[in-house]
Amino acid sequence: MISKRAQQITASSIRKAFVLAQSLDNPINMSIGQPDFPVPNEIKEAAQEAIKLDYNSYTLTQGIEPLRKAVAKKLRDKNQITQANENSVLITSAVSGALTLALPACIDPGDEVIIFDPCFAGYRQLILLNSGVPVTVALSEDFSLNEEALEKAINAKTKAVIFNTPGNPTGHVVSKEEIETLAKVARKHDLIVLSDEIYEDFIYNSEKPHISIGSIYEKTVTMSGFSKSHGMTGWRIGYAQGPAEIVEKMMEIQQYTFVCAPAPLQHAALVALKTDIKSHINRYQKNRDYLIDSLGNTYEFNPPEGAFYFFVKYPYEGEKFLNNCIKNNLLVVPGDAFSLKNTHFRLSFATNRETIERGVVALHKINPQKSP
Repeated sequence: MISKRAQQITASSIRKAFVLAQSLDNPINMSIGQPDFPVPNEIKEAAQEAIKLDYNSYTLTQGIEPLRKAVAKKLRDKNQITQANENSVLITSAVSGALTLALPACIDPGDEVIIFDPCFAGYRQLILLNSGVPVTVALSEDFSLNEEALEKAINAKTKAVIFNTPGNPTGHVVSKEEIETLAKVARKHDLIVLSDEIYEDFIYNSEKPHISIGSIYEKTVTMSGFSKSHGMTGWRIGYAQGPAEIVEKMMEIQQYTFVCAPAPLQHAALVALKTDIKSHINRYQKNRDYLIDSLGNTYEFNPPEGAFYFFVKYPYEGEKFLNNCIKNNLLVVPGDAFSLKNTHFRLSFATNRETIERGVVALHKINPQKSP
């Protein structure tokens, strides 16, 4: 009964952790990549006002014009994507929705799409759902781009690259040199770059700012949104910007799938673009710094420069470690949710300090050989 394409899709380990969290008594939940702060009041009020004003019908498929103009301005001013304008912007149901539209717009059955290892679990699944072939390129030990490995993975069937910075699950912020390398390789092989920048606001190293590859490579579809930055994960509002030919086709596909992004929430997103969330970023930086200090002598990891995750090496056999986590009421995500290997686990610090302190106690208990 089930199609061969659908049979290739597997349940996310992240969702499994979410379900498990519901069954545990007062779990130490450091698994789900969801901000712990509520949607700012001014954005809630804008959504309520939009509903009261009956902005509840279908919008244009590409999204309301004021929001597209505001997003285009943000992309020009903040991301340095000078070619952005309201006609090259599509309002989507978050980045997942943007990627769901971009892949069928860009690839045919059998086309190869490069993803990096480790990466967000959904990339592989969406490529398979669109009858593409995911090709995995391992990142370096520090999670930076490996140009040689990338070049080796490219052949006549390669059509696109899915790229994410700051990275989930690694917290790696891609450097200017890495961006230039990817752009050089993509231009050489005429590849489309699908750039997931949903964590762009979460940067903890001022010397390594977020850089959008769309600012230097024209065949880029830049995807971002408000889920992580403004706590709007359940609102499903995001956007994509890219070459007119691709965005036009994504819009046509949206006509027959999502139809449009949620109408009143598009109006609220206008307010979100003007809402300052620096206090939350500063708090997460303090969480990050606390974990670096608390776990640095006990666990092996590259300190995250962005997003809100640590990708930590298992101190001993992975299955045994994860079972010990559950025994201690600690929820983390196994590395094989993001990688062909299972050598690490993901730890989210997008939570309150009490949870993080409880998590540190549990992690020291789970790995007593090196604990202070």
